[in-house]
Amino acid sequence: HYGPSAGAEVIEEKIGIPNGFVGYIIGKGGESITSMQRKSGCRVQIQKEPEMEPGSTQRIITLTGATPEAVSMCRGIIEEMVQERARLNEQSRGGGGGGGPTFGGLGPGSNAAAQAVQLQKAMSEGQALVTVSVPNNDVGLVIGKGGMTIRSIQERSGANIQIPQGPDHNNPAIRTVNITHPQKEGAEFAKTLMEEVLTSKSQSSGGGGGYGGGNPADTTVQVQIPDGDVG
Repeated sequence: HYGPSAGAEVIEEKIGIPNGFVGYIIGKGGESITSMQRKSGCRVQIQKEPEMEPGSTQRIITLTGATPEAVSMCRGIIEEMVQERARLNEQSRGGGGGGGPTFGGLGPGSNAAAQAVQLQKAMSEGQALVTVSVPNNDVGLVIGKGGMTIRSIQERSGANIQIPQGPDHNNPAIRTVNITHPQKEGAEFAKTLMEEVLTSKSQSSGGGGGYGGGNPADTTVQVQIPDGDVG
């Protein structure tokens, strides 16, 4: 049995992975999951498919260890496997979509968990995070035909941009896009490029600007785009 011994203090962490990746994490005859448990000394429990939330595309994995290091090591192994698998999927699809597993909004609905994993990883590496609130109707504009616009923004800024699969739970008119970059300036630059795409759209349709930036000293900047600019 892996994980902490009975009566010991328990560190528990839950992470989500795309449902289609579960078989890869378990491995043939369970060898991958056994190997990661043995390496990290952490217990790995994968949510059963019938226990998934209706409509969810991800399964929750519970990691239980005696130390934060054991849990962190095990999480790292799983994150690497998810990214490796996503890279292989990307290659087998002919390399479209750009940005591998972190690139949401274009692929099938299984990207949410890979995005969450990637975001967690970027934050743990101390990368800057900037969020941009994009009108849900304008998401296609930001992505561009075949993902060209967003890929261009990522290449020009060196930032990683994650567009969620659907609108925000608390505001269906908005999607909050996450931008991560090792430097704050790079994340801000990507945000500016994205805003330029949206501004050009609102000008061509006669709408007003009205983009309010946050305090430039903050690492997280929320940009609220007025509802009136949608469409």
